[in-house]
Amino acid sequence: MIAVVSSTVAPSSLPSHDGARTTLTPEVRLEHTQGTIASLVALGVREIFIADNSTGSWLRDRAAALAPARLLSFSQPPVRNKGIGEMWLLLGALESLPENEPILKISGRYRVGPGTGLKLRDGDDVAGKVYTDGRVPTLSTRCYLVRNRAVATRLWERTLDEIYAEQARIHGPRSLLRILGNSLRPGQDQLRYSDPTAAVETAIYRAIRHLPLRLNEIEQLDVEGILGSWINPVVKE
Repeated sequence: MIAVVSSTVAPSSLPSHDGARTTLTPEVRLEHTQGTIASLVALGVREIFIADNSTGSWLRDRAAALAPARLLSFSQPPVRNKGIGEMWLLLGALESLPENEPILKISGRYRVGPGTGLKLRDGDDVAGKVYTDGRVPTLSTRCYLVRNRAVATRLWERTLDEIYAEQARIHGPRSLLRILGNSLRPGQDQLRYSDPTAAVETAIYRAIRHLPLRLNEIEQLDVEGILGSWINPVVKE
């Protein structure tokens, strides 16, 4: 098994249109990412890739601090929807990944514990934690497992399609009227089609169902995020 970490250790110092990008320094974010790597090593992951879109050369100059992980640096325009940024990072990392290895995807600054139930049974394409308590089912994108690079390619491409397609779908009378109005008066269309707000957790679950891929819905994810230090967890699943 290999792992891909989607990461932004050194975000742009400029605020986005949603406000400040982060309150944490790159040094702190790097320390947290080192914790992510340590948890993957403890889990027995054979190879670790950090797919990162930090600005400038700050992280590239410190790539040795990520060992034994390998840094893959990408330059991306800032987008409000972090799921879109993550999908482009993962797609960019594909050519560096071995062809026939299970791929554990984990978000940067999270760590996975030994109690995780992530595993692929015979015939499974994806293993992950599904939530059904919202309006629509979602898959936790903090950490999940895919069978190999070919499956990952199909899944991540379709997930990106699902995010972009959301605003063109009819969900009820209001969306129907909006789509009709924008079609008749395109000059008044204010939607940001290049940066939609659709949630990646919903999009990836739909991608799995529409492809279709066989999903192992696990009970215990055992993934923990951090805020400021490893002692102060944001979320544990």
